Amino acid sequence: MRIIRIPRSDRNSRDVILPYDGMKVDPRIMGGYYGGKYSFSVNGRILTITKIVCSEEDGRPGWDNDFFLRAYVQDFPDFTTTVYTYWGLDYEEAPFDTTVLIFHPSVRTIREYAFSHCKSLLRVTIPDTVTRIEEYAFFHCHSLRYIQLSRNLVSIGLQAFCNCTSLQDVYLPPTVTQIGDYAFADCESLRFLFLPEDIEHIGNAVVDGCNRLLTTVNYRFDDEDEDDIDPINNDEVNQWLMQRHANLPFHQACSSIYITPQVIVHGIERATEVDEYQMTALHILCANPHVTPDCIRAYLQLAPEAADQEDSDGMTPLQYLSRNDITFVQEERNFSSLMIWWYHCMPPQTFAYLDVLMPES
Repeated sequence: MRIIRIPRSDRNSRDVILPYDGMKVDPRIMGGYYGGKYSFSVNGRILTITKIVCSEEDGRPGWDNDFFLRAYVQDFPDFTTTVYTYWGLDYEEAPFDTTVLIFHPSVRTIREYAFSHCKSLLRVTIPDTVTRIEEYAFFHCHSLRYIQLSRNLVSIGLQAFCNCTSLQDVYLPPTVTQIGDYAFADCESLRFLFLPEDIEHIGNAVVDGCNRLLTTVNYRFDDEDEDDIDPINNDEVNQWLMQRHANLPFHQACSSIYITPQVIVHGIERATEVDEYQMTALHILCANPHVTPDCIRAYLQLAPEAADQEDSDGMTPLQYLSRNDITFVQEERNFSSLMIWWYHCMPPQTFAYLDVLMPES
């Protein structure tokens, strides 16, 4: 794929030379304010762009700003589909109606505005090849509920996830060293944000407007300017996000992207300890996007009593797992129900009604 820049024009038609003969051009325009509707035709290496003026209200001829198009040499995708493969190219932006996102193996950086305003994205798994997420990359992805970050992620840019109003839990890998200003601001559904303890820089107002975030420290604003956050208080919020479970090592372990069944077994004597929100480590584990079925099974086998613990919002670990949109239940054993799988993980003698959930065939 190539990104083709279409320069501004004072006429309703212009030609652009393509890198190769017979390229296929995706009609979904990227970037710029271009107005009106357009048609595209290719003859050899010549791409002709024609603005279709529908009415006098469309304004004067041409377009005032550059915009960009995707052009393909081979493996032409279906331009009507909502499945999009991201290549990580300069100026590349996914179509707004994208619902399924695939990353090309060459991607190392998610560029600025790459998925901004993709309001139909529900879940994203970022491959471990990615080390940088640039500014505004997922800005205004209102439907995004679930994100699994790269294990090798180093930096998150300015407002990268700002106004992702459905995003609920974010677990950052220990490799992250930089988080830009307002990176998760106005994520109204966000309840967990786990930051590495050794992070080098956390920007201003990273979780401003995250009113459901479970934190005992909130931002304080300057009385004379409601948009100006007290810098000392800003640091207090950041420190809390890094150290929230410093006195609960098992909770902290279950928030790691590297959690293993062996770690669960080692810390299981603290399985029923709760934090200030009445959460056990099992709550934290079940919201962790990197959790494996063996981790949950180990926890439930050794401490099934933690399964019924409700947090301060009345939510059980099973409800967190269900919200986490985990797919391993169907993939592992073809269980028809998450609840059946859940109780199957416990010692058989734990629940008298286990036979009701799993009748003999």
